Amino acid sequence: MKKLIYIFLALYLFSACKKIGFDDPSSFTNDEANAQIRDLGYRLVTSSIQNTFNTTTSSAGTHFSLLADQTTNTNGNSSWWDFANEPRLRLNNNASYRGAVTWNTFYNNFYQANLDATIALDIIENQKKNILDNLGNDRTKDCQVAAYFSKGVAQGYLGVIFDKGIIVDVANSSARDFPNSYKDLIANGLKLIDKSIQLAEAYPGLKFDFLTGITIDRTTFIQLANSLAARILSSQPRDKNEAAALGNDHWNKVLAYASKGITADYTITTVTGGYYNQLLSGLVQRNTDGSGWLAPDIKIAWLADKTGNTPTFYPATGILPAITSDDARFYDYFGYTPSFGIMLESRGRGLFTNYYRIRWFNTRNTLNTPGAINPYFLYEEIRLLKAESKFWLKDYAGAADELNNSTAARIAKGKLPAVAATESAIRNVLHYEYSIEIDGAGGAFVPFTFMRRNNLLIGGTPTEYPLPQLQLELTKNVVYTFGGKAFFGEKGSNGEVATAPNEGWKASE
Repeated sequence: MKKLIYIFLALYLFSACKKIGFDDPSSFTNDEANAQIRDLGYRLVTSSIQNTFNTTTSSAGTHFSLLADQTTNTNGNSSWWDFANEPRLRLNNNASYRGAVTWNTFYNNFYQANLDATIALDIIENQKKNILDNLGNDRTKDCQVAAYFSKGVAQGYLGVIFDKGIIVDVANSSARDFPNSYKDLIANGLKLIDKSIQLAEAYPGLKFDFLTGITIDRTTFIQLANSLAARILSSQPRDKNEAAALGNDHWNKVLAYASKGITADYTITTVTGGYYNQLLSGLVQRNTDGSGWLAPDIKIAWLADKTGNTPTFYPATGILPAITSDDARFYDYFGYTPSFGIMLESRGRGLFTNYYRIRWFNTRNTLNTPGAINPYFLYEEIRLLKAESKFWLKDYAGAADELNNSTAARIAKGKLPAVAATESAIRNVLHYEYSIEIDGAGGAFVPFTFMRRNNLLIGGTPTEYPLPQLQLELTKNVVYTFGGKAFFGEKGSNGEVATAPNEGWKASE
């Protein structure tokens, strides 16, 4: 039978385990644990939701920001330099490699969240038992909605990030292979999110209070679930050809989700011991001289410079001056400094920058402080998802209308001119808006996945992560990896582009 280690289930690829014995107080079967721990199901769902929310904006997303040239760095911390380096390096899929923290975090946390929620649903739907909270209140319906939501987001994100995996929707799975493609994981994840939305719509009394100090009302929950579904589904393709080949049904579905998404920025205020946006906290952090710790890549200045004089690589000598931009937002979102901070010249001046992030900065130099505002999902991302869906549907006029709306940030705040209703103009504006307006506020893999599906990643950039070495070796599978200049256009096991071709926003070195 499946062994449960209290609440924090050790996930070793779902290998079947036998109960050690009743003299082992740390080990229970699912039925025994549910019988002996009154609020087990509630704790499992709470753990699952908190894990899901935290991981969607985990600091492990820093590596995606580096790969997308949103951020630059020469620091060896978590091997950041390797991910910023140009030409791109092949991913080192070794358990002892410091950079492996990025795929290990996503893999372990999302599968753990999925497993916790799966066991909670087993209690509700198979054991036919009610779930009580620690005060004895019946929270069965709340937990059922939350469990489907958490499973859906976890599986969807796994499909976006990894090339393959395993769908675990039963509590006692003992599979030791990875039979499901990224497409399968995303499709099943969306089915689960749809189920959570359906249950929430049918339950006016929903109480979603599984994040410490935060309660999400029913209307907002439904909008947020649709928003995440739109983000996940739009992030499926690994390159431009795949995005186009998915066809009208796919992009109409993204558009439908986005149309039911949030209607205003969804932010979360930090409370003690509660959620905060770990990724963004790192991106806005500053060094003692005021320079950025994980500073904006030169791509940001290159995109915003109205003179066109900013190079795509930092020059070998001298200091670049501050740019001038037609976008009024630029000066509110980014600051200039002549200091290179902690950047090391010996590791490549081409990675240097003179900018740091202002937007979302907290004077405590961290978002993990009570009262700090954490963006979780911005309304402008919904606007961009609608515009891009119409772009792929070849409704260029409709896409331009979305971007030129008087309430759009680029118009209302940026004071920028209207975009023309052409394919190239719309793709360029979408890239700009994801880079400037969304930046680190979109969570772990945004805007990386936008660049991936529009062939904007530098050639040699891995478009997805391989399954972690430890997981592959435990299940007797061959260790593999992606990326590197020598592998432009490399295909993955599902025929997808696993390493970007050399046609990104700038050419590979």
